[in-house]
Amino acid sequence: MPNRWTPALWDAANRGDYATVLRRAREQLGWSQGRLGQKFGCSASTISRFENGRRGLRDVAVLRRFATVLGLPAEAFGLTASAQERPAATRVETRISRVCTNSGQEGDGQVRRRAFLLAAGLAGTAMAAPGALAAQRPDLQIDPAAFLTSRLEAVLLGPTTTNTEPASLSTLESALRRAREDFHDCRYVELGTRLPDLLTAAEAAHAQDGSARTARLAANAYNLATRALLKLEASGLEWVCADRGLRMASGSEDVLVRAEATRLLGSVCRRAGHHDRAQNLTLSAADQLDLAGRDPDPRHLALHGVLLCSAGYAAARGGDHERATELLAEADAAAGRLSAHPMQQAALAANVLSHRVSAHYVLGDAGTALHHSQSADLVSFPDTERRARFLVDVALCYAQWDKPDRAFQTLLAAERAAPCEVRTRATVRRLVGDLLRHPRQASLPGIRQLAARTHALV
Repeated sequence: MPNRWTPALWDAANRGDYATVLRRAREQLGWSQGRLGQKFGCSASTISRFENGRRGLRDVAVLRRFATVLGLPAEAFGLTASAQERPAATRVETRISRVCTNSGQEGDGQVRRRAFLLAAGLAGTAMAAPGALAAQRPDLQIDPAAFLTSRLEAVLLGPTTTNTEPASLSTLESALRRAREDFHDCRYVELGTRLPDLLTAAEAAHAQDGSARTARLAANAYNLATRALLKLEASGLEWVCADRGLRMASGSEDVLVRAEATRLLGSVCRRAGHHDRAQNLTLSAADQLDLAGRDPDPRHLALHGVLLCSAGYAAARGGDHERATELLAEADAAAGRLSAHPMQQAALAANVLSHRVSAHYVLGDAGTALHHSQSADLVSFPDTERRARFLVDVALCYAQWDKPDRAFQTLLAAERAAPCEVRTRATVRRLVGDLLRHPRQASLPGIRQLAARTHALV
């Protein structure tokens, strides 16, 4: 028993009372619930629910992460050596750690390269490991949000790898395509397995040649990671990631990549409450796009519309109804100019509609938001992630309108469309928690099962 930890903590560990272990370890370190939440990647209220038992401490990934953050031995949370050495889990974790840490061992560069190739899906079936683990151990529920946070924290806040052998550009580009597919299909456990290795390898490639091409690739990888982090509880990682994305984008010589990186930094600002700053950043990026002529580059026009959507949502978050309406109307006009490019036009029009729903929701006008949602054609949304995100927003509107049954049914529809989207997003967890506490909760059969699947706290 380490002298650092009190007998009372170990008594709780021996009883399997992990909520008490968590509380006592935090208090011994002199940390507030807020500070522990920042380090773990969640809110202080979430830590409070862990400690008072309203959220169970059963998920292996969550327990392991708490042990790491608090500096506790794994045994304090019942994670015995035999439990950690299950073949499927060990293969994934060993591969990850070798890529993300600098062991200084001879030949480590070759190990890192082989690990990245596996994670990129180019030299084996490593990416099937998380799914295989879940299939073999149905009792072991992987929390995608905790997994993503832990994996990205390791690469964003961990030591910089200096001896990673750079992968080829074709390998990196293939890995980026696969990571994007994971994101758009809402495969966030797979994304969490793949993305940190991609970020490490892209940084190594750019450090070696300093070219605009590797900068562009690294910026795109950081942009994707930022998008994933924005789905989770605010942890500070999104600031680090967005900043690195913008740094790489500045050297990419690609105005589209720079504009997207700036948009994402604006999204991070918006979530932190800096609504005016978010608008200014996003609109400044829109101004850099080339819309001249009767038939501008459709990529520039489509991204211009997306940037206006983001700026309009930031205005709504700041309570400026008039400005939000104006910016979303401009985005709609941009969609109208894409008539010669029907696929991009449909995608942007769906994005405008989705942002109108979101904007009216945050302005407290769920009725108008739901009115807009009635015109949605889910087939027009470009991918699974956007369809599921739209359905979650509609569920939020029903809850705001005090229609918990409709909110619940819409969440179930979103879960059928994209299970991992619903089980990852912090917004969903808060909504499910609200539905659990609703006076008409008894009329929502299956809500507790949904709460368990989404790792919402009872």
